[in-house]
Amino acid sequence: MNFNKEATVWQLAILDLTENRVWCGGLILKGNHEVKDSKTNAFKNAIHVVQSYFVKVYAHQKICIHSNNEIIETQTDAYGRFQIITTQELDANLTITLPETNLPLKIVQEYPISFKEPQRTLDIISDIDDTIMVSNTAHFYKRIKTLLLLVPEKRAVIEFTQNMFKAWKSVNPRIFYVSKSESNLFIRLTKFIKHNNLPQGMLTLTPYLSFFQLIKGDKPVDFKLNAIRFLIENSRSKYYVLVGDDSQKDMAIYTEIVKAYPQLILKVYIRQTREKVNETQQLMWQKLKATGVSASYFVPEHANSVLNEIEDLKKELV
Repeated sequence: MNFNKEATVWQLAILDLTENRVWCGGLILKGNHEVKDSKTNAFKNAIHVVQSYFVKVYAHQKICIHSNNEIIETQTDAYGRFQIITTQELDANLTITLPETNLPLKIVQEYPISFKEPQRTLDIISDIDDTIMVSNTAHFYKRIKTLLLLVPEKRAVIEFTQNMFKAWKSVNPRIFYVSKSESNLFIRLTKFIKHNNLPQGMLTLTPYLSFFQLIKGDKPVDFKLNAIRFLIENSRSKYYVLVGDDSQKDMAIYTEIVKAYPQLILKVYIRQTREKVNETQQLMWQKLKATGVSASYFVPEHANSVLNEIEDLKKELV
């Protein structure tokens, strides 16, 4: 198939919402791009990661979404992102074109696009860095070394989270990954998820960044909080489980979520990433516990006892 080489669809997802609405969103890069394989080569992996921060996004441009003989027009934002909410039926085989052209844009992701699933009793909302994969986010130089020199297939998986997903599998939850990782890393993150047989849930990441934006830390301040709020207010689950770690601000964010939706949060899991808990982490944990939600803050050695509680929690879903 011939593709329009002016732009490339880097990330795309379709999600069922309440009231028979459908959300569709994604990210478009300027120019023609391919997924570069660096599976066994750390040097190539580092080069590809660095190069991604010098790619321009397709910003402030009109696009057309084609599905089931319908056309929906929308526009990308300053970060090359777009999103629509519609009552029209959207197919996973949809195409995206630029106005007044017939050639579709190439969609490069090898990861599910459609998350149009029936109403679930349980949704699990999980962080990514140091929650499903070891990222060393609390150590700047270790983080950079891990990101650049370890290909996705060689990144270490967090055993607790892997086992936690398996323990909840019998109730058929829907999984959402919400992370402050930038969309530059989308392909690498999805490769990691697939390689480790983790549930292939929808990824919500911060905007695709240029090198200068990365250096400045140009990320929306409340991105993660707002993303989780949107999912809870617009998806159709009866209960939610929140999964995170103490390397950044998961406890503070989840505390705000629990306060806003106290009857919906079934459980909060927080993984301890260091041997000792500092004063800030202790304070955040006390505030989370004060909400009254069922929550576990644990070290890997205690993971099995935390997992054993899941069978009792399942009874609350009936």
